[in-house]
Amino acid sequence: MDVSHYQGTIDWPVLAAQDLDFAYIKATEGSSHTDEKFAENWEAAKDTGLRIGAYHFFSFDSPGESQLKHFTEAVPAFRQMLPPVVDFEFYGDKKVNPPDRETVCAQLDMMLQGLEAHYGVKPVIYATEDTMHLYLEGRYEEYPLWIRNVMKKPDTGNWNWVFWQYTNRKKLNGYEGDETYIDMNVFEGDRDAWEFWSRNYEMGWNYRPGWGSFRPDPQYSGDGRYLAVQDVVTDESTGLQSVRVTIQDGESGERIFAFITDRARDFWGICWEPGTDRIWTQSADTGLRCYECTEQEWKYNPEAERPAAVISKYDSYDGNG
Repeated sequence: MDVSHYQGTIDWPVLAAQDLDFAYIKATEGSSHTDEKFAENWEAAKDTGLRIGAYHFFSFDSPGESQLKHFTEAVPAFRQMLPPVVDFEFYGDKKVNPPDRETVCAQLDMMLQGLEAHYGVKPVIYATEDTMHLYLEGRYEEYPLWIRNVMKKPDTGNWNWVFWQYTNRKKLNGYEGDETYIDMNVFEGDRDAWEFWSRNYEMGWNYRPGWGSFRPDPQYSGDGRYLAVQDVVTDESTGLQSVRVTIQDGESGERIFAFITDRARDFWGICWEPGTDRIWTQSADTGLRCYECTEQEWKYNPEAERPAAVISKYDSYDGNG
């Protein structure tokens, strides 16, 4: 869901108990307006167990630099927060008289790049299909997309959405404001995909979700030369479970390299570092680890620097690994 001052005073424990996983809270608008309920909502929502994030309503009439400064001063970063959102939609007469694309995008670029530099992750862009097609398409696909369509499932072409605002007419308990209804949103993926996506953002990784089933899942390097497959294996003598990651040739399926984590406890999956033959794993037992291919040989690299972004594409797979 997403909320603002229109929901008035929110009883966050009551609201959060209604089968919700995340909440985005309006923080700022333009270069000077701060939502009157933001500070109160931001602090109260942290104690609910919800994953929370803040959003900024983008102004076509204000410089991107001043909007960036306003948002970053209003929204203190904390480890568990979801990536910031730029709400990019028409207002007033902008739909009838849309501003020049290049002029708008220059200011939007400034804000998006500044948010990434400040918070260490790529921000999400919230858009209507109108603003997506007119301004964003073909230019911003590297950013996670949150699309609005309260009539039907959105068609965003090759730009897979991460969040979909599917209704603005939901009634829940726990708020008393001028607005009777509340906006509801859904994540594109199952429970495992959501945990994987949100946890990677907590780690400061720009994770772009793939599609299909989560276990088991082949995950491809950027150029498709290699296939990494993860399987849970059990030691028959001890009963302990581990995660085995097998690197295969992307075309022939021939096994090239394999390694096993200490145990499968809290294993968060495998991710490719974009543009490299390098994969990263994270688990409670082994921590963060990098494995890479150098001179056509795969091996563990304890000296690798943590990447700014990772990517995982997965679907169903019937192989044994």
